[in-house]
Amino acid sequence: NELNTVIKQKVNALKLEPYDVVNHKGFLRFLVLRIGVHTDEIMVNLVTAGYKPKFIKPLIDTITNRFSNVTSIVNTINADKNNTAAGKTKLLYGENFISEKIGKYTFKVSANSFFQTNSYQVEKLYDYIVKTANFKKSDIVYDLYCGTGTIGIYVSEFVKKVYGIEIVEDAIEDAKYNANVNQVNNAHFFASDVKDFFKGPENIDKPNIVIIDPPRPGLHPDVVQDIISLSVPKIIYISCNPSTQARDVKIFIDNQYKIDDVQPVDMFPHTPHIECITTLMMN
Repeated sequence: NELNTVIKQKVNALKLEPYDVVNHKGFLRFLVLRIGVHTDEIMVNLVTAGYKPKFIKPLIDTITNRFSNVTSIVNTINADKNNTAAGKTKLLYGENFISEKIGKYTFKVSANSFFQTNSYQVEKLYDYIVKTANFKKSDIVYDLYCGTGTIGIYVSEFVKKVYGIEIVEDAIEDAKYNANVNQVNNAHFFASDVKDFFKGPENIDKPNIVIIDPPRPGLHPDVVQDIISLSVPKIIYISCNPSTQARDVKIFIDNQYKIDDVQPVDMFPHTPHIECITTLMMN
């Protein structure tokens, strides 16, 4: 909060123009702060409509002079009309990533990579995945929408192999880096749209457990059918949007699956949102 306030005051003092999403004019679009609560590292990501490093240098100087635990400052440029915080990222200060720990593992987190927002609760979430999966050393696991590989790496010690799939190439680079840093040799990561992945490599093992952690819109209908076509005995579906999860789960139930377990996890305190782990077993 203190960092956020200081940045806001400096932005106002510098008269940096906020972006107008209606008229598509202005410069500053978003401020994204990523915090490694177990490493005390902070990333400041300034999302702008253009690249003007001289304009924001006084702001960078203020941040670095005031906050020693800011280890990364990046500038994401989004000149498109879509109102998102994604785009081409340029490094302004420090490293282009921060580190965070989950259990005994350390993870690299870049500006455009998905990482669970609640570092305190994420270990409880992942421990429950391990519990409900009841892994065996012979298991082959697909980790769909794997982000920076956190789930796949976390469960890797319990299984034979993990294959992680994610559309964001930066996240896959982080996942490969994370596997290497944590000396995990049985987790393999692919940059691909999940709905295209099943048409791709045929030389990888077929899974007997599929873990799914999609974005809020849930699963593409083709992905649901692709997973069903694998006839995988167990599906673990993690979702931050139970309404789209319920929609997708109904399709699985209509195709010879049954709900074995449902466990909500409060990842978003003081909000109406909930993360939900649903375990499905083939009938």
